[in-house]
Amino acid sequence: MRASLIILLFSTYSIFSQNILTDTVFHKVERKETLFSISEKYKIKINDLLNLNPQLRESKLRRNSTILIPVYKIQELEVIVNEDIKNTEQDEMVELEITSLDSIYIQKKKRNNKLNISVLLPFRSSNLNFNSIKEVESLLVDRNLYTIALDLYSGILYAINDLKKMGISINLNVFDTDNSLNKILEISNSEKIRNSDLIIGPLLPRNFETFSAIDFLEGIPKVFPLSNIPIKILKGVIQTVTPRNLLREKMIEYLDINIDRDENIVIIADSLNLDIKNKLTSIFPNSIKIKPEFEGYVLPELLDSLLVDSLPNKVIVESEIFTLVSSIVSQLNSQITPERDVRLYTTYKGNQYDDPSIDIKNLGDLRFTYPSISKKIRSDSITDFKENYKDLFGSLPNSDVVRGYDITKDIVLRILLDNNINNTVKYGEQTYNESKFLYKKDTLGGLFNSSIYILKHFDYDIEEINQ
Repeated sequence: MRASLIILLFSTYSIFSQNILTDTVFHKVERKETLFSISEKYKIKINDLLNLNPQLRESKLRRNSTILIPVYKIQELEVIVNEDIKNTEQDEMVELEITSLDSIYIQKKKRNNKLNISVLLPFRSSNLNFNSIKEVESLLVDRNLYTIALDLYSGILYAINDLKKMGISINLNVFDTDNSLNKILEISNSEKIRNSDLIIGPLLPRNFETFSAIDFLEGIPKVFPLSNIPIKILKGVIQTVTPRNLLREKMIEYLDINIDRDENIVIIADSLNLDIKNKLTSIFPNSIKIKPEFEGYVLPELLDSLLVDSLPNKVIVESEIFTLVSSIVSQLNSQITPERDVRLYTTYKGNQYDDPSIDIKNLGDLRFTYPSISKKIRSDSITDFKENYKDLFGSLPNSDVVRGYDITKDIVLRILLDNNINNTVKYGEQTYNESKFLYKKDTLGGLFNSSIYILKHFDYDIEEINQ
């Protein structure tokens, strides 16, 4: 997403030099930018930047961070504005390419900033004080079947804590579903549910579909938070995880563009993935196709005979059978030599690749490439997000925690910006800690996320590939 300039609808009282500060604009820091290059770009002094952004005196510029740029009365700032936008009234949202919903909310901030949020998760902890961070922290120490729900919930709490710092008041109602459909239907009749501005959950597809189909809840945004399993995206439904079929479609597009037909292409697909095998075959008609023996094994001598030294070897694996995936990763890694280049791809990465028995270094050597709904925060990096979470909960956040945070912050800001959440698709792709959201309208009236990452292993790291 390209950076944008958004003129704030207020003036400051500060005066720099002999110029009068009349306005400010946002600037998204790009790669290799410095204070000097930014000051040159806007024809201002570095000290002017520091006065308006005092945090820069203590820390370095960070890529993708947003800073304020002063606009002076006697100084011209060249901003290209569409003629249709010039006549837009101040209280209407200007449709520009926006860097973040935070910035838009700060600019607009005209709607009621008080929300009632209901959370429906399978805690099975009737005596838990769900508004207490300390209580949640104590449960996270003892991992159990409902850890996912607790992790997701702690991320929701963390997001609400940050949103309150923006002046947003949230009344949180938490319901323990016991993972029971009958209990969920009972909860749906609660007055608190009926008066909700936003509902997060239930977790399981069957439970969520039944709940979201209740007529009197149609007008309330309902978030399906964690699963990529296709559901009925009815009016008011928001599927925050990019559906599996869309992940695969976009990865196929990537392979179509980036794999040379003259390379040695090998497709390994089990019987549960014949459709995707046929799609790949139509794109790479000269590829070698392998059907695993007994759905769980490929003969090493067969794989050895099919890989060559004269061409790059591009192996596409379509299976969620752990034994098959594990053996292929091991076999392919053993085939790598200075003369033999072997790369591994898949259109859908299941949890089997995360098993500890699969050496992450082997995936790195194979440059394993796949689509993903999220990009993990580097485990060796200490960020403000991690530190602040640790201060609240006593431990570092996992992926479910981060997702709970990202989802909550994004959806809350959307609701505050427009009473009809479907209208917020105009704000384009929004990126957070590990997730990004590019919502599209479904034919049934709801929204689904269409955003993906293409990730590639390299040694022990995982890097994002620009699409």
